[in-house]
Amino acid sequence: MNRLVSAIKGLFQTRDELSLGNIRRDLWPLWLIFPFTVILGDSRYFDMGIAVAGFESYELMLFPFGIGWLVLTLMTQKQVYPILKIGALCSAVLLPFQFILTGDIPKLAVFMAFQFVNGVCAGCAFSMFCFKLNNIERFSGLTITIFYYSLYYTIYRALPAVQVFYKTWGSVVFMAFYIVVVFLLGSKLKNPVPNEVVRINVSQQTADELTGSPSKGSKMKMVIALHIVYYSIMCMTNYLEGAQNIIYSMNFGLGQLSSIIIIIIVMLLLNRNALYIWLMYLVFTLLGMSVINYDSKAVYEIGSYFYGFGDGLGYIIILYLCAGAIKKSKSFRVYKLFCLIVFLEYFLISGIFSRAFALSEASYHTIALGVVLALCSLCLFAFPVLQKRLFETDWTDGIHLKDMAEYSKELADTDAINAKDQLNLTEREHEILTMLLKGIAAKEISHTLKISYPTVNFHIGNLYRKLGVQSKAELFSRYK
Repeated sequence: MNRLVSAIKGLFQTRDELSLGNIRRDLWPLWLIFPFTVILGDSRYFDMGIAVAGFESYELMLFPFGIGWLVLTLMTQKQVYPILKIGALCSAVLLPFQFILTGDIPKLAVFMAFQFVNGVCAGCAFSMFCFKLNNIERFSGLTITIFYYSLYYTIYRALPAVQVFYKTWGSVVFMAFYIVVVFLLGSKLKNPVPNEVVRINVSQQTADELTGSPSKGSKMKMVIALHIVYYSIMCMTNYLEGAQNIIYSMNFGLGQLSSIIIIIIVMLLLNRNALYIWLMYLVFTLLGMSVINYDSKAVYEIGSYFYGFGDGLGYIIILYLCAGAIKKSKSFRVYKLFCLIVFLEYFLISGIFSRAFALSEASYHTIALGVVLALCSLCLFAFPVLQKRLFETDWTDGIHLKDMAEYSKELADTDAINAKDQLNLTEREHEILTMLLKGIAAKEISHTLKISYPTVNFHIGNLYRKLGVQSKAELFSRYK
């Protein structure tokens, strides 16, 4: 019995550390830039009654936003920040016209232009979000986003006066603050984005074999597949809310607020991993959609809460997965692939669902229930593969000393040694040398970096050969 309990607990043991102490406060513009870009997308004015070529305005907004992400596939890594600055300024110019212009078509045209620019900005911001931040910083940023949406559904939609302020002067104030954050990023982007083509040396390949990690490519494919599942389910919410108006905003927002509390408890306090949250997302989304299928106001309210709860969990965990997998790849090309997938989701998948809803004689919530049931069943069917190849491995960017403020000085000292003696240390060797010189034992290094004890010893052996030493005492006498 104890063995069974241990096995079940083992399914949910985390390998990535989410410690609030690893939040680098001086990088606050970097971990706010993506959430603020997403929030900026709501700083718009448009009429839900506008329809063009059979598409409603809540559907039309998706197409230019997706095209904005497609632009990122044509960029180089050096162009990301300059394009973000240009995009932010263009957004500032377009924003006032959304509530100054009169007439449905002019407002819609400016609104779609604004969404295109916002898509470009979101793609640029997500690049920095992936490559420049550690796990807890990205987790915090995504939590801020869902907290905003919970307020949007519970307070903003319930109070007309707040809506008027936010669509006018409130959005202008937020835009001004957004511009400040964008231009503050320049001083925080000291380290270059990883090269588009990354060469993996033999020692790192051997270390990967020791830890039993699967290929980075297979992980990214799985994460992308999960993202497509999440986006497709999100489309169902958009149609139920926009077309049939059976999602109760207040309950949906309260569900999202509850999801923040639960995900913090599960991942930060109980130290469970992303698999646990993904399963909860599937269960509560399916439960919410099933309940909404009954034609009753009370049932709609309960279902809206469950759906909001699942949506909050899903949003945080899927982007957390994607960002971690992209950073671990250390490849800007992998990021470009993700941008292409986002474009296909917003442009192609949204269009397919729109036509399917328009042409089908069945009710919207019947179609939505069928789609959600099929996707959740597919994920549960693939659960053993996902568990083994993704969630049980170190799928995130892992733990690195550069993400910990307490090691900044020691890393700089070791970097000077590396450059002076031309040692050509790998990133892990650099970190382990830093910790050895600080007097930290191999087992504690293993615990801190979340890598196996044999892998630490493997790196130490490589270090000793490069340094020409035979023991820790000799290492200390030379470098301490």
